[in-house]
Amino acid sequence: MICPSFFSDFDPDFASPAEWARMYRGCGLQVIPSYSPSEVARGASWKRPKLTEWSEFQGGLVPDAVFARWYGPVGEHSARDNMGMLTGHASGNVFVIDLDLQKGPAAGEWWRGVLAVHNNGIEPETCWQITGGGGRQILFRARPDWHSPTIRTPIGVDIRGQGGFAVLPASLHDSGQRYRWASGSAPYEIEIATAPEWLLGAIDALVAQHGGDKGGPRGTPIAASGGDYDAFGHQRDGREWKMTRLTCGAVVDWYRECPIKPGETEQRAKALQKYEVYEGLVVSRLRDPTKTKAELLEQEGRGWTLFWQKWKVLMRQWEGKVAEKARGPKPNASRSQGLPEQRVAAIEVPLPLLLSADQFVAGFSPPAYLIDGMLQRGYLYALTARTGHGKTAVSLYVAQCIARGVPMHGRAVKAGTVLLLAGENPDDIRARFLVLAEAYGFKAEDLEMRFVPGVIDIAVKLPEIRAEAGKISDLVLVIVDTGAAYFPGDESNSNSQQGAYARLLRQLTFLPGKPAVLVNCHPVKNASRENLLPMGGSAFLNEVDGNLTLWVTAERQTTLHWQGKFRGPEFEPMTFELVISDSARVVDVEGRLIPSVVAKPISELKLQLDEGKQESDENALMRAIATNRNSSIANLAVACKFVGATGQPQKSKVYAMCSRLVEEKLLERRGNKYRITPKGKREIGWKDSDDA
Repeated sequence: MICPSFFSDFDPDFASPAEWARMYRGCGLQVIPSYSPSEVARGASWKRPKLTEWSEFQGGLVPDAVFARWYGPVGEHSARDNMGMLTGHASGNVFVIDLDLQKGPAAGEWWRGVLAVHNNGIEPETCWQITGGGGRQILFRARPDWHSPTIRTPIGVDIRGQGGFAVLPASLHDSGQRYRWASGSAPYEIEIATAPEWLLGAIDALVAQHGGDKGGPRGTPIAASGGDYDAFGHQRDGREWKMTRLTCGAVVDWYRECPIKPGETEQRAKALQKYEVYEGLVVSRLRDPTKTKAELLEQEGRGWTLFWQKWKVLMRQWEGKVAEKARGPKPNASRSQGLPEQRVAAIEVPLPLLLSADQFVAGFSPPAYLIDGMLQRGYLYALTARTGHGKTAVSLYVAQCIARGVPMHGRAVKAGTVLLLAGENPDDIRARFLVLAEAYGFKAEDLEMRFVPGVIDIAVKLPEIRAEAGKISDLVLVIVDTGAAYFPGDESNSNSQQGAYARLLRQLTFLPGKPAVLVNCHPVKNASRENLLPMGGSAFLNEVDGNLTLWVTAERQTTLHWQGKFRGPEFEPMTFELVISDSARVVDVEGRLIPSVVAKPISELKLQLDEGKQESDENALMRAIATNRNSSIANLAVACKFVGATGQPQKSKVYAMCSRLVEEKLLERRGNKYRITPKGKREIGWKDSDDA
């Protein structure tokens, strides 16, 4: 590589495309001509070499004769503005970190986080450019024995390594802006830095999360674990690779079924059937509400036309490569899903579709209970309740039981670390947590818990969550407060979006430690005690392993049970008292205590006593209403002797009781008054025959 000082007379403002290309070649970069945006169909990719084939150029710099043919005095591309570099071995092991800063904050946060952890927040001195779209691309040279990966991620961090391609200045972007080197950071000014070990480690971690080509034969990927997908699990990048795998697998399997080559009509019908599968697995990068997904994929060059072309190529090889592939052993599905090597090695022969009893029962995995006989690790649960019925209070109670290793309502627990995503109101969670600590006699700061304050994009942040969770040896529970706060869709009533969201939340059960995941959910509209289903209805419910519910059954009491779906043994309802508590650490700016609600388990004996008192109070209230239908809430409280220590009528108690009795159809509301119903009269044995 030529030292940057050699280019002291290089003037980027007046350099011709050929001079740019010679400069890059002098720096040891494999520069090749690239398409310009005007040379491709609208929406199609132009960030690619303008060569019919370039795989032969990925091993090292092209011969001088080839370069002269491109960029010599009369070279065919000597006046072409757009050019790029082949990354990896072709350019001396140079790779590019591509940060799509213009698409959101995630890419910048990842880079700043890596620097903060490993380099005191200091930017390494190396070449970097500003793309025409507003992104940032940073160049490093890897050590010879480290294979630079090629990977796209949903957080906007792409790595261009072996087999990759990156557009170079002064190419023109379709935005009308040109790519440009940052001041003092061009390859004609400074050398491309050798990547430090901590950076290579950070990239390896990125590959582990998102997949990519890690130095194997071209086209041999590492299995992705959430990388190239949108928030709802549809693949966004790597679609052509998926299309190739799908068409190849389908045609080879078709040959295995019958080696007689089908006619074109059959071929097209079969291809259309498989294309529908492909279309259901991917998503377009384009956004146009007036067009279907199929139209957008076609516009990108990732739709039916390309699919059919690939299919026809395979059919022409029916008696050749297809037949040869079909005669070989069918690939082990576990390998294609990226199982760890030790697990793959143990699966020598795929099990048959029809299992013997021995094979079937061998697959049994004993449940790993987080809460004995109730919640299992690795399961996804909804906790559905109306506002004011104790979702947050009960979930915090469960959290402190797990984190402290104490029984939950009399049930043994698996102690461990709890992660709480406080999206709906982080300040309220902070206050509740401090009050909870005082109520149960522990120091809040000492509890084995982790928090994510505020709303995040779970799909984007999942790699970061997974990386940090890997540092926790015993993560056993994740609480999401609330499901609505983290919902990534644009239509909360969409069953398809809610179903996809539940599948995204299930990804949290695959975090290190295989935690249970508990999602606090708002119920469907106008939910009653018999209809406590999470928003999204059956679409969301079908994707979870259980729907826990809470319902206020008496004054300051809520009962935990399940409804609609629960995988595992049934359990008896558990009742909690919602106690008003406070803490000297939770005050307003005037120093006044701020009360909060704490859930405390109620014993069976106390519950029976409370139920007897509740029934007596409710009967007294119904008699008071039957006696004087025009009584105010305050007068009803006095008539029933519901008064506080200061003698003030407990109007809130009366109102809460009336609301419950209306739910049970023992009372009905007329304007701002209540009337006893015929059912209510029968309940208390009221003899008044005037029902008006």
